[in-house]
Amino acid sequence: MKGIGLCAIFSRQGDWAFDYALDLARRHKTKLNVFHFLESPYTLRRDVVFVDEKKQETAKVTPDLIAKKDKELRETYDERLGDYVDVGFRLCEGNDEWELRKCFRKGDYEILVIGYNAKGASFGGTTTIEAFASEFKAPVVLIGPDSPDIVYLNQAASERASDLILDNKQWHVLEAKSKSH
Repeated sequence: MKGIGLCAIFSRQGDWAFDYALDLARRHKTKLNVFHFLESPYTLRRDVVFVDEKKQETAKVTPDLIAKKDKELRETYDERLGDYVDVGFRLCEGNDEWELRKCFRKGDYEILVIGYNAKGASFGGTTTIEAFASEFKAPVVLIGPDSPDIVYLNQAASERASDLILDNKQWHVLEAKSKSH
């Protein structure tokens, strides 16, 4: 396996997703790539981002801000990684969907894990988390929203269920959304 991708979100579901992704990386002896997106209040502009959890305070994106946020990201997960060192961190400023697709095509990961905060939650500001996962070509595993033992898989992930750690987990396959033309 090429790697495990984790779309890092700071919530209890995000913590569950991190634990699951780390277990998966350990089991497959592969790299864990942690992606975190700086969220902008604007759809098209990415030069201003939220800098607080409540999404009330914004700041211009500067090299100093990126360095600060990158350090915070690494410090958040460093202790929880324990002795696992095959980890990469990527702080992303762009469109979530586009960045994740680009990194998948580059081979940064083979399976993507995301904390599932709530049904119908916005993902990347342009779609719902279910629609993103259903349409994504790579296997996607959503952890939550109510328990770390409940997981949702897109079709690609369900076809690779034997590669996933699904013991003692209740898993469901997301339905693919049909597109009208």
